[in-house]
Amino acid sequence: MRLNRGYPALFLTLLIWGSTFVVTKVILHEIAPLALTFTRFAIAFAVLAPLACRQGYRLRDTFRPSFLLFGLTGTTLFYALQNLGLKYTSVSSTVLIQSSIPAITAVLAVIVLKERLSARQIAGIALVTLGVILVGLAGEEPSASSPHPALGNLLIFGTALSWAAYTIQGRKMAGERPALVMTAASTGAGLLFLLPFTAWELSTTGLPHLSPGGALGVAYLGLVASGLTMFLWNYALHFLPASVATPFINLIPIIGLVSALILGEQPPLVQVAGGALAILGVWLSSVLQKEEPIPQNPLKQSEQRRIS
Repeated sequence: MRLNRGYPALFLTLLIWGSTFVVTKVILHEIAPLALTFTRFAIAFAVLAPLACRQGYRLRDTFRPSFLLFGLTGTTLFYALQNLGLKYTSVSSTVLIQSSIPAITAVLAVIVLKERLSARQIAGIALVTLGVILVGLAGEEPSASSPHPALGNLLIFGTALSWAAYTIQGRKMAGERPALVMTAASTGAGLLFLLPFTAWELSTTGLPHLSPGGALGVAYLGLVASGLTMFLWNYALHFLPASVATPFINLIPIIGLVSALILGEQPPLVQVAGGALAILGVWLSSVLQKEEPIPQNPLKQSEQRRIS
C-alpha cells in the first residue's frame, strides 16, 4: 500500500511543472534568468525552512557536502540552465528535449544504484532517445521568441543531465532524512551557488521592474512550482524507485505543448513526432512495468511515518 502513496504526489508535481514553462517564458520579459531563479527559490526557502525546522532541519545542514551537491544539481544547474535556455529557444523544444531525462536517469541508476533494466525498459529508453534526436534535428528557425534555438536547446539538454543526477542522489538519500528537510537543505544550498552569479547578472542588467502580473507569476513559481513540488518530488522518491518515477516526467510534454499552443507557438511536425515517441517510451518502460516494493531499513521506519 505504501508504494502507491508516491503516485498522487508524482502526478500533482508533473501537472504543476508542466504549467511553469509558459509562465517562465512570459516573466523572462521582465526579469533576467538568474535573478528569476534566485528569487523563485528564495521565496521557496523562506516558506520551507520554518516548516522543515519542525522535522529536524538546521541551517548547518545546508552546508553538508551531500546537500551542497543536491542543491547544485537540482536547483542551481537545472533551473538556471532552464531559464537561460528559455531565453533562446521555444517552450515546445524545451519540454521535448527534457524527455531525455528518463533515459539518462535510467542509465545512471544502473551505474550508481545497481538497478536493473528490463528489455521493455531498454526499448522504452531507445524510443525516448530517438524522439529527442528528432527534436534536436527539427531545424527550428530563429524567431523573436527563440532567437538562438541551437544554443537554447543545448542549455536545455544540460538541464536533463542535471535533473538525472539530482534524482539519483535523491534516491540514494531517501529514508535518511524527512523529505521536507532534504528539500529545504538542498534549496538553501542551491541559493548559495546562485548568489554570486545573480549578483553579477544584476550588476549588468539592473534591478527588475515587475508588473503586477509578473510579480504574481514569480510568486507562483516560488511558492507552488518550487516549494511545494520540490517537497512532493522528494516525497514520491521515498516510495518509488528512480527508474520508475522519473519516466513519468515525459508526461510533462503533453502539458507543455498545450501551453505552448496557448502561447501561440507552432512546433514543427518532426518535433511533435519526436515527442510522441518519447511518450510512447514512457508507456513502454514504466506504465507496463511491474511494481515491486522498496525494501525498508527497519531503523528508518519511524522516520518514514513522520513524513507519511
